[in-house]
Order: sequence, then structure tokens, then C-alpha cells
Amino acid sequence: MSCAEEYFGLQTVFEDEDAIRGSDKAIIFAMEPHDMLPFSVFAFSPYLKRVPGKEASALMSSAVFALPFIKQVYTWVGGNPVDKKTFLSRLGNNLAVSFVPGGVQEVTMMDPNKPDEILLFLKKRKGFVKIALQTGSPVVPVFNFGLIGCYKYFLPQGKLMSKFARLIGFLPVIFWGRFGIPMGLPNPNVQTLVFGEVIQVPKEEQPTQESIDKHHALFVDEMEKLFERHKEQYGYSDRTLRIV
Repeated sequence: MSCAEEYFGLQTVFEDEDAIRGSDKAIIFAMEPHDMLPFSVFAFSPYLKRVPGKEASALMSSAVFALPFIKQVYTWVGGNPVDKKTFLSRLGNNLAVSFVPGGVQEVTMMDPNKPDEILLFLKKRKGFVKIALQTGSPVVPVFNFGLIGCYKYFLPQGKLMSKFARLIGFLPVIFWGRFGIPMGLPNPNVQTLVFGEVIQVPKEEQPTQESIDKHHALFVDEMEKLFERHKEQYGYSDRTLRIV
């Protein structure tokens, strides 16, 4: 794990580290973007002790655990399937979770003709907000500067391909990293994970749609502001964020 930390020059930056460390409730860390593979979830490994507070586990599509090499990578970083049962189980045991709410849908919408645009598929991703309300778990937006460009890719497009990707949990795409090896080692871009301010969420056993919409809007707004606050410092001044 420390080798990956060194290879990517991993940096973790906190806007309010004390609030994360002092939280008496397990936190939901919602990280963006997804890009080709959100391998930077390794930063949440308890072995690295990078993230203060409750022990965190990275949640991801169960489909990746059926893929050779990718399965080993995500098992190595302590990954678990991203489903409601796992969410509730970990949060119920006061253990934090990290995941990428935009998911594989962001991959299907990537446009190689718009390299300076970062697309986040968030407007319809409200399930985790409902869980946060049911458990009273705070939410922290996390933006990963440096993930984009670690892989080059050929992306099949079209509505049929998008539906197929959602069905199986990942997009069948050709991508390659360092030395041009397909599905190989990513390029060693510096990975900087910036943790935004803690969004406190009240506990509601039966959250109303109004409450879900309200706290989801807070999250989306904070994610956008987080990107804008730090993009120049971490080399993204020429990039724009588009949330759909």
C-alpha cells in the first residue's frame, strides 16, 4: 500500500480535519470524479492512516470483483460492494464508507472531444442521501485532483452501450496506462484528494422527499464549490465542471 502511496505522490488535504476527526458518527465520504477507474480509493485504506476518524472502507460496483487483476486491486485496498445492505451494515457499526456517487454512468458520458470538461453524474444520485438521513451520518464531499489522464481510452458510445453498462455495472471499454499496457498500471499522476467541509445531516427514520432533495442539493453545491476553491492550486484552472 505504501508503494502506491509513493508511486502516485498521494496527497490528502482537509478543509476541516478536526470536524472529521471529532465526529462521533461514521461519515459518508462521497468522492468524485469516477473517470476510467477510481483507483485512488486506496487512500481510504486504514493501513495508510490518511483519513482521520472512524475506519473507512471503499465501496464499489460488485462487477469489479469478477474481473481479473481489478478484483485483486480493489480487494487489496479493502473494497466492498456498493449496495444498500453494505452501507447500512457499516454505518450501523459506526464504520465510515467512501464511494463515488456518479459511478460508471460518468464513464459512459465521457467525451474525448471535450478533454477540459469534467462531468459529474450527480443530480439523480440521491440514494446515499436518504441513507445518510436514516442513519444521521454526516456527508463529506471529496474531490480527486489528478485522476483524470491516468488512463487513455477508447470509449464505445451510444444509448444501447449505456444501458448495457448500467446492467452489468461497468462499461466494456479499452483503456491503457503506463507503457501502453491494456488495463495495466496507471500513469503516475500525483493524486490529491481534497476533503471538503462536513455536511451535518439530521437523523430521520422516514426521510421525506423534501428533506432528501434539500440535503442532496447541499451536497451538490458543496462539491461544486470545493472544486472551484482548489482547481487553480492543483492544476485544473483550465478545466470546467459540469454536473448533470
